[in-house]
Amino acid sequence: MDEADNLSNDLATDPTKRDAINEAQESFRADLNHKLRTPLNAIIGFAELLALQPGSKQKEGDVQQILKSAREMLDIIEQELADLNAATRERTDVAALTGRLCDVLYVEDDEANFTLVERILEYRPGIQLTHACDGQRGLRMAKGCQPRMILLDLNLPDIHGSEVLRQLQENQATAQIPVVILSADASASQIERLLAAGAKNYLTKPFYIDHFLAVIDEFLSTSRA
Repeated sequence: MDEADNLSNDLATDPTKRDAINEAQESFRADLNHKLRTPLNAIIGFAELLALQPGSKQKEGDVQQILKSAREMLDIIEQELADLNAATRERTDVAALTGRLCDVLYVEDDEANFTLVERILEYRPGIQLTHACDGQRGLRMAKGCQPRMILLDLNLPDIHGSEVLRQLQENQATAQIPVVILSADASASQIERLLAAGAKNYLTKPFYIDHFLAVIDEFLSTSRA
């Protein structure tokens, strides 16, 4: 077992360590945010002061270019920090799940649809539901927590659900996990194509709760055998 495995196991079994790491990462992000934003504040502020002072058209154009570039840099910083926050949360979540079994992984970017499934599964006490909000995260979490079944939306923000299914089928670590499609696309050609690609079932939205639970029961009872 290497150092990464040891870290994953520690995070999975010791919430205190996970909380300490989260606090340290949050402190680092706050410090980085401060160090990047503070000098930009001065650049933008003084440039705006210059813009208020009368001068030649060339000077005004130069000042506006400074402001434009500084604001573009601020937008980049905000986006990069947001991406860093998301990536850090994902690494912690996947590390915490590694080595632990979960029952159902739902790959779905719509929060309301995930909450609906979460509420429905309250009628099956003991089932552990895990959420991934995009395809790439779903692939990583599938490898990390080895769910007993995967619920997969198709219209994901990064890659299409059919590509997620393909990669799940091609990876030895996830190929045996049953995948059920949950999609608003009810076209016969789409359903046929996804079932041929390896999906075990295809439920169209909106679906009936009793039918949904019957599918859950079918695959989870099979995976226990």
